[in-house]
Amino acid sequence: MLVVCRGIHYCSDMSAVELLKQVKALPQRERQKLVLSILTLEEETASRSNGMKKRVRWPEEEARARRIFGDRVFPNLVLLEREDAAS
Repeated sequence: MLVVCRGIHYCSDMSAVELLKQVKALPQRERQKLVLSILTLEEETASRSNGMKKRVRWPEEEARARRIFGDRVFPNLVLLEREDAAS
């Protein structure tokens, strides 16, 4: 049995060969419906990908840290702990 949900990829233990056998076993009308629905999905995804993509603006972490802490330099606590453990 194959379950497909919108936006979620199907997950099945069925191989591609077994899936093709199942599709071939369907009546012709059902096979045509399946093919049309697959083509419709392809057209939907193609039309979505052609649209303008919104650019993600990532925050500048160094500038934010300079605004918060100024020019102060903090010790690397992980390195200090490793030095203490090695001693």
